[in-house]
Amino acid sequence: MIVWSGRGFLSVVVLIASFIGLASILPKEQSDYGFILSFFIAGAFSWFVGKKWNTVEKTLIDEESGEEVIYSPNHSLFWIKMQYWGPIFGILGLIILVQQFI
Repeated sequence: MIVWSGRGFLSVVVLIASFIGLASILPKEQSDYGFILSFFIAGAFSWFVGKKWNTVEKTLIDEESGEEVIYSPNHSLFWIKMQYWGPIFGILGLIILVQQFI
């Protein structure tokens, strides 16, 4: 079961889409590098887009009470904000890359 909030699921969608796209473009003998590169692509997407989407705050005024309410968006996947999936995907890509040479 995948748990997400807002647009956090797009991190996994980009990971899967980049893997499928690179698998169809790269030759079979280099498919492992396509798998690694898809982690780096998803990491870059998650970092830059997550920072953009999660840092926009809006100040709203409640009509009934007249108080200011600060709306802060939450785009997360498995309770981890989307921008923090960037380093996670990057580290996973590095781990898989190192395992290729061992």
